[in-house]
Amino acid sequence: MDVEDARIERILSAAAKAPSVHNTQPWAVDVHGDRITLRADPARQLRHADPTGREMYISCGAFLLNLEVAARRESLTAVTTVLPSSTDDLLVARVVLESALEPTMEELELAVAIGHRATSRAPFDDAPLDVDVLSEMQNTARTDGVGLRVIQPSEPARSQVLDLVRRSEALATEDAVARGEESAWTTRDPERHDGIPARLLGAPDAQGHRPVRRSWADAGPDAEPFDHRSTMVVLTTPGDKREDWVAAGQGLEHLLLVATSYYVHASFATTVLENPTTRHDLVRALELDGQPQMLVRLGYSGTERHSPRRTVEEIIT
Repeated sequence: MDVEDARIERILSAAAKAPSVHNTQPWAVDVHGDRITLRADPARQLRHADPTGREMYISCGAFLLNLEVAARRESLTAVTTVLPSSTDDLLVARVVLESALEPTMEELELAVAIGHRATSRAPFDDAPLDVDVLSEMQNTARTDGVGLRVIQPSEPARSQVLDLVRRSEALATEDAVARGEESAWTTRDPERHDGIPARLLGAPDAQGHRPVRRSWADAGPDAEPFDHRSTMVVLTTPGDKREDWVAAGQGLEHLLLVATSYYVHASFATTVLENPTTRHDLVRALELDGQPQMLVRLGYSGTERHSPRRTVEEIIT
């Protein structure tokens, strides 16, 4: 196989549909025959909001999971070595594509879900997930070795979590550097293949701003109604190092593909985990055993619009 191989192009195109913080798509790949090297792209890191690169590596982990799923659709197996170097912090994984049996029906369903998964920025139906959907997601998390803490609508801690989301977003709004970083990844330019287009951010506020970070909680009489009974989950890992962040990204995307196969959409609250204080308070409020890596709201809604993606040529170094 070589870089012109149509299968590799389809695999990388599918991998690039992974979610990423602010749609920064912070990944770069190098292809040599049947070998793919995945690296984090520091030029696409949110230096202010994500100084440790935690969300950058979570994004790369999601890309890696998509790559593995897409390879199976091509009757290939992605033999993956995660973090193969202890000295190169940007090297995420080395992958060797090997011939394999045809994919199972479950593998095909996940591969198809890649093209349908989209981040929601609108209210969901005011109802929790079906029990069988949530059960399958919990089984998936256990298989992947990540924790999944479900926050039930009736839990007192749910109000605490929403208060923390509101507080962290208010602090980010007051931070001029944070606002500038957000603005850099919000674009109306239809030619750009990254960032979050204004059309996906809803109506502007009184100042004409279209905030990238949209609170889940009611913020006033003019705010969009918040669906109080939607399902909220926190994805956790045992530790909080680079390997945990990559694993969190893989586990997160696996969960999202399972959810998508049931027509369930997801939205994310990242600001609360970028602020060390509110992240610590969230751990205490939920009495978490592991480290929180992503706070997700899951629910049913209309078809979501997809954010733009870079081409395969743009992600190959």
